[in-house]
Amino acid sequence: HVLAVFAFEAPGFLDGLRAVEFVRCDTRTVTDVQRAVAGCHAVIHLAAWHCAHHPPVSDATIFSVNVDGTFNLFEACRASSIQSVVFASSMAYGWGGVYSVTKVIGEDLCRMYHESTGASVAMLRYHDFVPKSYLDFGVKLLRNGVDRRDVAASNVAALEAAVQKRFGLFQTVIHTDHRMPTEVIRDFSSYGPEWCETQVPGAGGLIAKYGLSLPNSVEQHDMSEAERLMGWTPKIGFTEFLHDLQGRDARGEDVAKLWAPGQLPV
Repeated sequence: HVLAVFAFEAPGFLDGLRAVEFVRCDTRTVTDVQRAVAGCHAVIHLAAWHCAHHPPVSDATIFSVNVDGTFNLFEACRASSIQSVVFASSMAYGWGGVYSVTKVIGEDLCRMYHESTGASVAMLRYHDFVPKSYLDFGVKLLRNGVDRRDVAASNVAALEAAVQKRFGLFQTVIHTDHRMPTEVIRDFSSYGPEWCETQVPGAGGLIAKYGLSLPNSVEQHDMSEAERLMGWTPKIGFTEFLHDLQGRDARGEDVAKLWAPGQLPV
């Protein structure tokens, strides 16, 4: 049994998941977390608040949910002898604000749990997958965006690897793999349009038609260790977005009204 701890339930969130048992709990309440963890063999800990929520929540709420909630969860895992945990970290990790600091503390709690119990713990530093307009999402993939299905797949892969004890404590970035030559990544403004055209004939016309503001360089991270230890590689990048945009354009869809990430083909 696996416990996946979420921060909230959106409308329609439970659709198609009726065979799964859901336990509503507040991770800040010790008994709630203990009840949720009981009988589980592994945990994916996703519950968190961040500064991009609308409406916004206070720094005090962000800290209590992200820090106290994570501590409570690990203590419940300890009591249930859980040996496989996946933790939702963030590329915001750092000291630039309360949310960023909660991810620093969260990863420290992961290390504490691993070193004190020997559990396999994966810390996944997600890039931005907050929903936004379709066209903005596509361009975001070239910067610090990642498709939510790649995020979901990374969690499954991390959990499977943790259960199989392929690592002890492991941290990786969860981002898009652009599969671009180095010179294109470094100087996208010069080489990017031509490269896009080789991948998706007609891409130049689409970029111009929809006024896509492309970056001078592309953000790309080395995720080879994630592939080696987790067997995971991201599937959806800017090329897939361009293919999807091309199809929608051919059908005459008004993409300006779409909300991302949409249904990009894998």
